[in-house]
Amino acid sequence: MDFRALSLSFVLSIVTPLAAAGQAMVNPDISAIADMRYVYRDDVAAALAGQNNGSFEFEELELAFVGYLNPYMRADFYLGIHGVVGPFELEEGFASVVRGLPVQLKFGKYLLDFGKLNTQHPHQWGWLERPLMYRTAFGEEGASVIGFGASRLQALGENAVTLSLSAFRSDFFEVHHHEGEEDDGHAHGGEGVTDIGGSGRLSFFRSITENTHLELGGSGLAARYDHEHGLDTWLVGGDFKFRWRPDTYRSFNLIAEAMYGERDVKRAEEEPVENVTAWGAFSSGELRFRKMYDVGVYADRTQDAFVQDAETTALGGYLGFMPVEETARFSLVYRHEESDLYAGSSDSATLQVLWSLGPHKPHSF
Repeated sequence: MDFRALSLSFVLSIVTPLAAAGQAMVNPDISAIADMRYVYRDDVAAALAGQNNGSFEFEELELAFVGYLNPYMRADFYLGIHGVVGPFELEEGFASVVRGLPVQLKFGKYLLDFGKLNTQHPHQWGWLERPLMYRTAFGEEGASVIGFGASRLQALGENAVTLSLSAFRSDFFEVHHHEGEEDDGHAHGGEGVTDIGGSGRLSFFRSITENTHLELGGSGLAARYDHEHGLDTWLVGGDFKFRWRPDTYRSFNLIAEAMYGERDVKRAEEEPVENVTAWGAFSSGELRFRKMYDVGVYADRTQDAFVQDAETTALGGYLGFMPVEETARFSLVYRHEESDLYAGSSDSATLQVLWSLGPHKPHSF
């Protein structure tokens, strides 16, 4: 080999990886996850959902765009289309500083680091529904905020501690509207004025053995969720997760969360402000066997954030089958629910089909 050929080979060996790296930074990973269901409901559940007893439903199409902006920053965008014709929703859209600083930074629209499950999307759970305590406190989509967050992971021997803090716009809370006001699903900001809320979470992770891991967390939040009427809320929560995975064919996950809080409630302009206290709890156990199958049970209970001592309870179980590497998942889910907010009990059985195109998989709980 002559000198020119050797030089060209050397230059190509340097330029080709750099070009590939540059392309990777420009082109994000793109994924699509589709969630289709057949749901059979009894009369009570059908009336609550405003659906027929049995119906096919295209629950959601989620589009994920994830990639690095530069060696120090990355961006995550998750777009959701609910149903066949919409509505279209930005579920998350944020940029993160992941290296180069003593803390990681996040800014944009993101799922708040409050508890363990709030940061996850429902397609990651075999039980399908966001826990009741999150729905009554924050709304159907959970605590998805516009704000700024910082976190730090600190190793402590074989253990790790993570502290995360966030400041955010507090107009995302679910609210009950006053008489004569239109139900727009958002807090009342008064001429577009919104307040700033704050939250934090401290978690402790420990590897008990090579195959067994434990995580404990505690969270707190305070915000003025209704600027016009001066209504405040605060919440505290605790979470627990245990995971045993001896190999790729078997695993067991146990998760539990609890929440307690207070909220100012004003039912009509002429009525005084009430102070409503509420608690909620959720737990689930999931066993995966033979790699392709998992089975789980769950219990869900909460008090309403607006009606003192009004409780809702749900129990259920599920069976899942993933034929090839979680690119598709078939689930059969049963749910029984009772509530002080409506008469009778509701039961439903759901056959769910999830499928994923791209690197973002549908089930990573």
